Amino acid sequence: MVESSRTPPSQRAGRPAATTRILIGITVLGALVFASSVAAVMYMVNFEDAGDVKEESFLRVKLGGVITDAPMQGGFFLEPDSFPPIVTEISGAIRKAATDDRIEGLYLELDGPALGYGSLQEIRSSLDVFRAADKPCVAYSESYANGSYYLASACDKIVLAPSGVNTVFGIAASLTYYAGTFEKLGIEAEFKHVGDFKSAVEPYERTGPSEPAQEALDYMLDSLYDQLVQGIADGRGVEPAKIRGLIDRPAMSPQDALERGMIDALAYPDSVKARVHLSTDDGWVASLAEPVTKDLEDALDDRFTDLSEYVKGLNAELSAHKEKVAVIYAEGNIVSGGGESSLFGSGGVIADRAFNKLVRAAREDDQVKAVVLRVSSPGGSGLASDMMWHEIKKTRDAGKPVVVSMGDYAASGGYYISAPADWIVAQPATITGSIGVFGGKFNLVGLYDKVGMTLHTTKRGNEADMFSTTSKFSEEGGAAYQRFLDDFYKVFVNRVVEGRNMEFDAVHQVAQGRVWTGEQALERGLVDELGGLEEAIAKAAELAELDDFGITRLPKKKDFMELLMEDLANASASPVVTIDLGIPGVSSRELDEIFVLEDILQDGGVAALLPGNLEVR
Repeated sequence: MVESSRTPPSQRAGRPAATTRILIGITVLGALVFASSVAAVMYMVNFEDAGDVKEESFLRVKLGGVITDAPMQGGFFLEPDSFPPIVTEISGAIRKAATDDRIEGLYLELDGPALGYGSLQEIRSSLDVFRAADKPCVAYSESYANGSYYLASACDKIVLAPSGVNTVFGIAASLTYYAGTFEKLGIEAEFKHVGDFKSAVEPYERTGPSEPAQEALDYMLDSLYDQLVQGIADGRGVEPAKIRGLIDRPAMSPQDALERGMIDALAYPDSVKARVHLSTDDGWVASLAEPVTKDLEDALDDRFTDLSEYVKGLNAELSAHKEKVAVIYAEGNIVSGGGESSLFGSGGVIADRAFNKLVRAAREDDQVKAVVLRVSSPGGSGLASDMMWHEIKKTRDAGKPVVVSMGDYAASGGYYISAPADWIVAQPATITGSIGVFGGKFNLVGLYDKVGMTLHTTKRGNEADMFSTTSKFSEEGGAAYQRFLDDFYKVFVNRVVEGRNMEFDAVHQVAQGRVWTGEQALERGLVDELGGLEEAIAKAAELAELDDFGITRLPKKKDFMELLMEDLANASASPVVTIDLGIPGVSSRELDEIFVLEDILQDGGVAALLPGNLEVR
């Protein structure tokens, strides 16, 4: 009898059924795992960490290095929650802590914060609020300069390291002029401008400021200096004349600063931190010289709530509302393009198309009832500024209130994009105005001759080479370009006329490229109110008739994966290479300004930009 090799029917049916059940089980399990992963991701995306805020603690605010005005984008190792707080988050947290029963006081550690005067006033005003709440505030630093001392003077107690240094010397404004360098290199700057005060072209054509430019700069510095002196005097409870004397005859050594009343104590940081909670006690200054006991050391862990932790809770609270005010940050030079951020950091520019996406998103979001533009920009491309102006105006015309909060700068193109707002708020020290335009090119024919290069151009059309880098403007070409700039200036002024409800002549009188402080701009009708982001948000809520509302910040911070995917998508873009020439006294920032200008002006672009690399310190 021959056995059949065929499998019995019952067995043939059973094995596939078992296999099917196993496959179905694996599929269901995989689906559950996937669904759980998606749910976890969604939870993490929507979950707001409330931060670790200790009861009866001091808010520890450590400020050092560059502190940005806009949310950071990029970071290989940092997740969004790990980015350091921005200027307005710092000020918002301090204001909130003033009324928070968990926070008993504030410890301000200053390590050379790099902040403009508008940002300094944003943070300083919040310290004033904290001090007005009758909570102690202690400032400590190893050295004090203008900005750090201005902040410290808002506190009850100012402490300096025993071997520290005081460099509160007054305000200086520096601007690099390139005409001498260009002459040696054979480069000729051919620029045209509109208005008596559009001094943005002067660094490339002169070796020093013109009389109108110096007049405008002096007027601006007088305002900034008066504000610095008055702020310090108010904080220290003395007359401004005393502060002017301390600045003009500086007390550099720690002991001299102590004896002349600039500081309250000399001590090391461990002693200050260990006894910060006792700062209102009699004999506190003397106690700082005593050794730190074990009991004081053991209490340190619960003594402080870190600013970063407190900001997490503040952001969680602000986001937990259905109706919102959108705060859109615009920091940096204004340029045309997409301006995507990078895994390794953003380029510090405001790209019109990327910015307009944010404005449109806020306008089309039904939960967003009003928009606040936080502008901290010296300007840039006139074309890009106008494209941004258009999108902002559409938002206002759609019925959503638009309020501008000006940071360190909102000048030229920065003012252009502010003009259509319903209300403009500026810090007293904000650098604004500069309503004017310029344009031109760098003629490199002399440089080419020096290095033995020649550029041969064959053209059709008299002005086909108008913006060639190896020829001067012809008489006809130069006249045509000047008419173009004149027309663009009229467009700029009319944008302000429409937005500010002013007459053309009145705007022209305060325009022509002249720069003002926020304090001076208020007197001339270019801004509506002095203050910071807090005041701008309050005004936006008032215009939108909001009582209970939250805040959403744009652009949102992006995590590692988002930035990686964007970098991969933009992998075909040309890389940007930064070259350090190693020339003593010439920073890469100064050279970058020339490259930015060249990029804006290529092919006849219009620049609405502050003068060169103006730095006020």
